[in-house]
Amino acid sequence: MQPVTRNLTHVDVVAWAFGVTLASVTVAQQLFIFAPNAAHDLVVLVGTQLPVYLAACALFAARRPGRNFEELFALRRAPVALLVLGFLLGLCVHAPAERLNALITQFFPLRKEVAAALETELMPRGAAHAVVLALMVAAAGPFVEELLYRGALYTGLRTTASAPSAAMTTGLMFTLIHLEPRSWLPIFLLACCLGYVRALSGSLWPGVLLHGAFNGTTLVFAWLGPKAEALSLSWTAVAGSTFVAVVLIALSARLAQKSQLAERARALDGPVPSSDGATP
Repeated sequence: MQPVTRNLTHVDVVAWAFGVTLASVTVAQQLFIFAPNAAHDLVVLVGTQLPVYLAACALFAARRPGRNFEELFALRRAPVALLVLGFLLGLCVHAPAERLNALITQFFPLRKEVAAALETELMPRGAAHAVVLALMVAAAGPFVEELLYRGALYTGLRTTASAPSAAMTTGLMFTLIHLEPRSWLPIFLLACCLGYVRALSGSLWPGVLLHGAFNGTTLVFAWLGPKAEALSLSWTAVAGSTFVAVVLIALSARLAQKSQLAERARALDGPVPSSDGATP
């Protein structure tokens, strides 16, 4: 295998995203041939996603020899305050994202059987299944998705692109690989938050916590039942969560500007100097 000598481009990001998505869908379809019921089990669905994403990240790293994981995936230390704020932001952005999703499905409703299947996917079948489901949905799944999108692809693209450009491209691809168009706007809202904390912190970890908190909140409200879900979608809850999210975003920017640790991490992102000393 020949090592990659050129920098990552926006076209490369699109190719990687679609390639990994195609591989994930292909693996899942092959599994469903032998186990049709697995199509509605999130533990199995995320379980098929994990090896594909990890294999893609391993391939990405193998094609760039001489670089450690910190350089390739931004597995750098982040200020504790930014980690906490990232987690809290994931909790707060859930309500506006879910309200947006509810509005979209109100005008473009899902078929009843599809809606019922989606609700069933979130429900545990016992204590052990609940633990595994929570680990998959709120921990393992978010980690491998962030490792690829805000880790490998964002970090690789930052060698030639600005932070907003890299965040937008990876965020759009992260949105589009979720194959339900009704979910694209809510997921893009999440993607914007993920790209924001990645750019601010220079580290993958705040985004991993944000993503995990968002997914975990979805599970919690599903498990609490329809009344809790309805309460979380009330305009009061949405307005309050949105206000707190804006405050958290402002606090994150303030803390990131003052943190030397975050400043050093952002400097490692790039763009890298060209041979004449200028940035591309």
